[in-house]
Amino acid sequence: MSMEVRHYVLAPSGEIREFSPEEAALIAAGSNRLPEFAERRVRYLQVSWDDEAATELKIQTAGAAIKFDAEGRLAEAAPPSEDEKISRFEHDTCVQWALRGAEVAALTFH
Repeated sequence: MSMEVRHYVLAPSGEIREFSPEEAALIAAGSNRLPEFAERRVRYLQVSWDDEAATELKIQTAGAAIKFDAEGRLAEAAPPSEDEKISRFEHDTCVQWALRGAEVAALTFH
């Protein structure tokens, strides 16, 4: 059994941007820059699940607010403030997007 993980940045413009696990690891390590987010604080959502075929799929999500320095390198990650909460719509959209290619016998979204 292995864990599948997807990473999303929720930009203030409404854009939801997905990063591969490899890209996310480089960003977290400060090795990869995102100049478009320089000097900005944005919201982040991680969606994970076990890719083992089963009758029940257990999905875990975690949200944060992340800040980038002047060069677009990750400078800080913290819990989102009250003004930065991830909406139910954004959360559900990211979960559905993450599961779009999942091989599950029957997948129903509620």
